[in-house]
Parts: sequence; structure tokens; C-alpha cells
Amino acid sequence: MQTDFHLHTHHSDGTWSPKELVEHAVKLKLTHIAITDHDTTNGINEAIEAAKGRLEIVAAVEINTIRREPDGTHKDVHILGYFIDQSNEKLQNLLSRQRQARQDHIEKLVANLNAAGQPITMEMIRSCAGPGAIGKAHITQSMVDCGMAESIMEAYEKYVSKESPFYVARESASPQEAIAAINDSGGFASIAHPGKSPEMLTYILDLKNDGLAGVEAFHRMHSVDLVRQYIRFANRNSLIVTGGSDCHGPYRECKSTAGSIALPKDIAKKFLASQYAVKL
Repeated sequence: MQTDFHLHTHHSDGTWSPKELVEHAVKLKLTHIAITDHDTTNGINEAIEAAKGRLEIVAAVEINTIRREPDGTHKDVHILGYFIDQSNEKLQNLLSRQRQARQDHIEKLVANLNAAGQPITMEMIRSCAGPGAIGKAHITQSMVDCGMAESIMEAYEKYVSKESPFYVARESASPQEAIAAINDSGGFASIAHPGKSPEMLTYILDLKNDGLAGVEAFHRMHSVDLVRQYIRFANRNSLIVTGGSDCHGPYRECKSTAGSIALPKDIAKKFLASQYAVKL
């Protein structure tokens, strides 16, 4: 059993089509993968069709939510949904609102930049995004392409980050709304790449009270010690351990990371068994 339960396609901010991702996974001899595009499920059926029984596709999604603090600040929290019913109305309505909010956010950012004399346009960004939903990677790449910055990182820091004078706050669903929609669809929700913030464990337990069922312990940004910490935490609190490479395909000189973060066999079996538990 070789798995990768966190993968993106060009339907969000990946570089591969679902078919290309599947073919790469087959070459790597992966047996189970999850398509976890941001705020859309459009690539799942394409992946299933391309797989032709050569590997199992888990229907999934990654929802970009905003955690609003009492002091008015907000933080990004990504919620993964696994074994979802793509036809679920509540889930699809939420994803549709997410995509519209993303569109509105980008249009406001472009308007701010244009008012300051910057040459970027929505047409440039849409061309960069191709068939997928527009994301930060497409915005910053377009900035580089039109000469606003020399690198994606420079573009992000100068024009997109919270410290930028052009920053536009993004509207988004709350983590609780995302969890509720995922659960309504018959899937289970897991917090993505929670990181090493000391307060995160308490926050995850708060979300568990709201229906969160899993924690992504295995991620390329997590150290070995942090992975072990989250596994122990999940076991103590009856949470499902999830994980994957968070691969977005090869990007320029960067090679694909697909398959680089695989769940150990015993943990992968528990993950796969959970698809039956959530439907009981």
C-alpha cells in the first residue's frame, strides 16, 4: 500500500490535469490517492475516469477558511474533507461561495494595483490560471511576468502579504462552516498542515467539538518530531491521522513531490477504514 492523500490539480492551483496526476501516481506505484483541490471538486471524476481501476481515488477537497479572532485579526485555516459526496448541496453551495469570494478578492487587489499604476490585469491572471480556480500562485506569477517583481516571493511580499499597502482582506467561510458542510456530505473533516504553533492543539480540540474528526500529522512542512507529536495527540483524542505531500505538480525547476509523504501502512488502513465509519 502506497498512498498520498493530499494532492492538487489544475482545477485549483496545481500544474497537472487530473489525468496527468493519475498517470504520475501510477508510475510511482501509488495504490491510493486523494484529489484535494482548493474549494472545488471538479477534478475528482476526471481522476477516477483516468485511473481505470489502476489505483483508488478518494473523493476529497481542501477548503480555505478564515479563523476570526476576538481582537479582529484573522488566520488562515485549511480544512480537508475526505470521502465526501460531491453531489451534496450544502457542500457545493459553500464551495461556490468560496470561489466567488476568491474572485471578488482578486478583483479588488487588481483595482488597487491599477490605481497605483501597476500593469497587471485580470486577463493576465486568468491566462496564468488556465482552467483552474485562481490562486495566489497565479497572481504572483502574473506579477513577475509583467515586470512588477523579479520573483514570486518578492511579488507576494510587495503586493499580496498583510504587510503590503495593497493588501486586501479575503472573505471566507469559517472552519466550523466547512466542517459542517463536509460532515453533511457524509465525509469527515481534518485540519490541514496545522504546524507547530503552541496553541494549535487547544484549537484542534475546540474544532473537534464542532465536528472535526482528523488531523494532518504527515506533511512536508512538519518535522519528524512534530509528526510524532500529532500522532500521539490524535491517538489520545480519538482523531483520525491524515497526511500527504500537498503536491501541486512540478513547477519550473521544482520537481513533483507526489508520493513523498506516505502514511505508514497501519495508519493508512485506519484512514481508509474511516470511510465506512462515517457512513454508519
